[in-house]
Amino acid sequence: MGLRYVLALCLLLVTACQEPTTPTIGDGASSDPNRVPPGVTATLWGSTSLDATNPASLFTIDEATGAATLVGSAGIPEGSDRISAIDFDPSTGVLYGIKGGPCYGAILLTLDPATGAGTIVDTLMGGWFDGTPEAFCSGGSAGIAFANDGTLYASGWYGGTFPQGNIMKVDKETGTVLELHPTPIGYGDWKDRRAHLNGLAFDADGTLWASRGNSLTTAQINTVDPTTGDITSTLLLIDPLMEDSVTISDLAFGLDGMLYASLPWEGMLATIDTSTGDVTRVGSFAAGVTIISGLTAVPRLVNFLLGRYWFDEAQTGQGPTTVADDQANPVDLTITYDPSMAWTLQDSNRGLRSSAFSHNGKVTGTAEATKYDAALDLANQATFVYVVSWLDPPYIQAIGGFQNYHPNFPDRVVWLQTDDVGIPSVVITTEAQSEIDVRWPPSLADDTRRVFHVVYDSDDAVPERRIRLYVDGVDQGYGTLSNGTWPALGEGLDFGSGQLQVQLMNLIERNNSWPIGGTVFYFAVFETTLTDQEIAGNAAALLTGDDGPP
Repeated sequence: MGLRYVLALCLLLVTACQEPTTPTIGDGASSDPNRVPPGVTATLWGSTSLDATNPASLFTIDEATGAATLVGSAGIPEGSDRISAIDFDPSTGVLYGIKGGPCYGAILLTLDPATGAGTIVDTLMGGWFDGTPEAFCSGGSAGIAFANDGTLYASGWYGGTFPQGNIMKVDKETGTVLELHPTPIGYGDWKDRRAHLNGLAFDADGTLWASRGNSLTTAQINTVDPTTGDITSTLLLIDPLMEDSVTISDLAFGLDGMLYASLPWEGMLATIDTSTGDVTRVGSFAAGVTIISGLTAVPRLVNFLLGRYWFDEAQTGQGPTTVADDQANPVDLTITYDPSMAWTLQDSNRGLRSSAFSHNGKVTGTAEATKYDAALDLANQATFVYVVSWLDPPYIQAIGGFQNYHPNFPDRVVWLQTDDVGIPSVVITTEAQSEIDVRWPPSLADDTRRVFHVVYDSDDAVPERRIRLYVDGVDQGYGTLSNGTWPALGEGLDFGSGQLQVQLMNLIERNNSWPIGGTVFYFAVFETTLTDQEIAGNAAALLTGDDGPP
């Protein structure tokens, strides 16, 4: 876990767009407070409620022992002294929280993982819901969860004479409630009221799970359809220590799929077997922590992200000289302009455009002796993400990836390109083969902005599935080999030879080297195979916007 965790958890946001005169776009970790700091290896995080010592504070939690370590206070006086729920946005890595609870309002925050300091986004509010903190239990929220596509959902509770629960879709930039769906009556809630959802967490398959707090007559957790509010399944909890009265404030799925739970009244971390309902206590949070109410885990999409580049320059023409990697141990890319290259706006998304099929402009950086070859040399699994568009080419055109430099014959380690009619192909070098070329029809040379996930997985039992292409989140099925053979089981990538480069828009150093005729918007590298659900969610998020976090 050591080095990989340190690299992958030092996340997240690239800066907002630079002014036209700024020579660098996306200047990396220093500009964004909502980033897990270098050296932090925690995967579980918690927040406090009703804590006289550390109210409304953020903690890291040891998943092996349950011990909670204080990060810091949110430092926001508005609302109650409780952060009832927290979760990471997997599309950006930003940590969000809810300051409030079922009777204490709903103020949406972002939290700095380095200090715990909070920044108010706004109060959850819409045509059907008002999360303004008021007296007499007017209502509020105690649960939030992000889907893989970055969509934010929150639980809601109306107090007063006719209390009821609901699930809400929320604009994470404004706190506006976009949709509200009442939960069903019953399902163990006391006095047969509408089910109160106290904690929320999505699993790897995209299913939303909910805990029920202390509103239950029968201990249980549920799965919920966030688009309707319907409870789709019930898992009765088996807890020999507390019989049927165990209280769970929040849930979180770890990187290994384990479901963790916060037991607020006991001050304990627990696990829940989702097949049997068995509750197992891991350990106490800490002597100085009264109640850990919110619980979350760093998402896989954040944990395994090696590098990321937002092509988000606002100006037209040729401005910045560098595209910055916004992850830990950055490998920044240098832009070498050609008159045919310029920043442009397409479908409200900014990118770097090449208007010719023959020029020497490129975007490149040295990848040798960096995090890329350290993590990916002989690796069995990796995922490479491109957001690009291209026009009908007169010959093969280069989109980008990794290659070993040679003035005439580079080895394309992992490379996305098109053939001479615009059909996408992936070229890969492995420890056993100098070139594997796989193609997927039909032609996509219509200048449409698309999201491409290139997946290498030599651990797959099916040889034809060991190199895969997803377009806008859709698996393109078996490709056609035009060179090489399908990787053998366990055959690793060859990131270890000399002069390794990461390049976009052009193939090699020589003149007229087949650059893409189109636009590059985004590029990212993951040191694992993303699941179909993660790819679909990531593609949906990037199709919505690829110009960096809000």
